[in-house]
Amino acid sequence: MGAAVAAPASLSLTEAQRLAIERSPQMSAYDAAIAAAHDLAVAPAQSPEATHQMGIAPLPVDDADALSFGRDANPMRRISVAHELTSPEQREALAERYARDADRAAAQKTATSVDVARETALAWLDCYYAEQLTRIAGEGLKAAQGELEGAESMYWAGRLSQAEFYGARGALVMLEDKSSGLEHGVRAARIALERWVGDAGDAPLAAPPNIDRIQLRSAALEGDLARLPEVALLERQEDLAANDVRLARANRQSAREIALMLARRDGARAARAETLRAKVAETRILIDEWQHARDRRNRYANELVPLARQRTEAILVAYRGGKASLADVLGAHRAESEARMQSVEMEREAARMWARLDFALPETFPTEPSGPSSQERSR
Repeated sequence: MGAAVAAPASLSLTEAQRLAIERSPQMSAYDAAIAAAHDLAVAPAQSPEATHQMGIAPLPVDDADALSFGRDANPMRRISVAHELTSPEQREALAERYARDADRAAAQKTATSVDVARETALAWLDCYYAEQLTRIAGEGLKAAQGELEGAESMYWAGRLSQAEFYGARGALVMLEDKSSGLEHGVRAARIALERWVGDAGDAPLAAPPNIDRIQLRSAALEGDLARLPEVALLERQEDLAANDVRLARANRQSAREIALMLARRDGARAARAETLRAKVAETRILIDEWQHARDRRNRYANELVPLARQRTEAILVAYRGGKASLADVLGAHRAESEARMQSVEMEREAARMWARLDFALPETFPTEPSGPSSQERSR
C-alpha cells in the first residue's frame, strides 16, 4: 500500500500578509536607512572631530520633499556638507537630526508595511470570492446538465418539441460560457495573489476571517486614526523640521534661513492636522458603506437566495407534473445561481471595505514571522 499523500496546507489571510511583508524588498532597504541614520546619530558624540564640516544645508521652501512629505522620499537626502561643527550644542543638534531621520525612515517602513498588508488582504479576498463564484456557477451548470440529459430522452421519445429542446441546449451553452468566464477570473486572481506571496499563492485558501467586526472605534475615530502611517509620517516630518530649526540656531544661520525653517515646521504641523481631518471623514464614509454592504449581503443570503431556491423547487414539481416547461426549469436554476452569486458579490464588496478599515493601522497585521521563514521552508 502506498504512503498517503498529505493534503497541501491552506493559506490563511494572516499568513499571506506575513509572507508578503517578509518578501518585500523595500523592508531591507528601510532597515539599511534606519541603521545608517542611527550610526550617524552616534558619531558626533563619540568622535567630535569626525563631524568637522558636517551639518544640514538649508533647502528652499519649494523643495519637493518639503511640500509632499512623500513616503518614498529618501530620508537621508537633506544631509549635506555645510557647516563646521565645533560646539557641543551643534553636535548634539546634529545627532538629534540623524535620530529624527531614523524615526522618519521607520515611519516610512511602517507605512509601506501597512500598504503591503492591505493590498495582500484585498488580493486574498478577491481570490477567495472568485473561487466561491466559480463553485456556485459549477453547481448551477451541473444541475442544468442533469435536466438537459432527461430532456434529451423526452425529445427522442417525442414528448418534447424540437424548439424547446434546442432552446434548452442554447441556455446550457450560456451557462457554460458564464462558468468559463468565472474560471478565468480565478486564474487572474491567483496571479494577483502570487505577486505578493510567491509560490504560496497556489495553495488552497483557508476560511475567511470575520468581516462583521472592525477594530476602529467610531466613538474614538480621531484618536485611532492619529496612528495612521500617513499621519505618523507627517508627525515625523514635523519633528525633522523642528530639529532643523534647532540646528540652524546652533549654527547661527541668518534670521531669514531660520524663518524659512520655522515655516516648514508650521507647514508640516498644518499638513498633519489637515490629513487627519480628511482621513476621519473618509473613514466615517467607508464605515457607513461597509455597514450598507453587509446589510445587502444579509438580505440576499437570508431572503432572496432562499426565495429563489423555493421557486426552483416549486417549478421542478410543476415540471414533473407536466405543468411547467423545461425552459421554466432552466430559468429557475439560472435565477437561483444568480441570486447566490449576487450574495457572494455583496459579501466580497463588504470584505474589501472591511480590509481597508481593519488593516489601516500597523498593529492589525503580523510584523514578525509566526513560523519558519520562506527560506527555511524551501530547505
